[in-house]
Amino acid sequence: MVAPAVVEMPTEVKTGPPKLSDVRASMRYLGPDHFIAWHGNVQIVLSKVAPTMPAMAEIADQLEKLGAQSRSGTGCLLIIRSDVSPPSEEVRQFIRIKLERSSMLAAAQVVLGTGFRGAAMRSMLSLLQIAIRPKFAMRIFGDVRSGSDWLSQVLQERKTNAPPPEALKRTVQELVDQVF
Repeated sequence: MVAPAVVEMPTEVKTGPPKLSDVRASMRYLGPDHFIAWHGNVQIVLSKVAPTMPAMAEIADQLEKLGAQSRSGTGCLLIIRSDVSPPSEEVRQFIRIKLERSSMLAAAQVVLGTGFRGAAMRSMLSLLQIAIRPKFAMRIFGDVRSGSDWLSQVLQERKTNAPPPEALKRTVQELVDQVF
């Protein structure tokens, strides 16, 4: 007698749009490599690849809509993995121009990854930050918790309608767990 074969399917297959448990958070854009969500006056962007011009246009458009809705200024939390390439010069110029005119008060960039690759990507983003010279507060972090805490603190100090820090961290972590 032959025993039936058991075939295990990979558990890492991520299908469908990410689900958010906090009713104050909403998905705004689902692309093949970029995801945008809002939580209060914070735009959360997850990128699996370097930003393209169409992706940056969508990110800027969504940020403009969030600014019009919130009216108290916005924050942005960008999450990438350390293996993502830096943006092209064309995209950097677009970012510089669009962010100068945005409602953004603060931006946190989170580079997921440890070791040399993670440190190198965070250093490269720091150099880009110096070149862009944003008019708003901007910092780079190695984990979701630190980036969320800092962004929440800055937005609360500026009396905006920022989401509670713990709620923002939960939402961002949910997205990271589902997207990456």
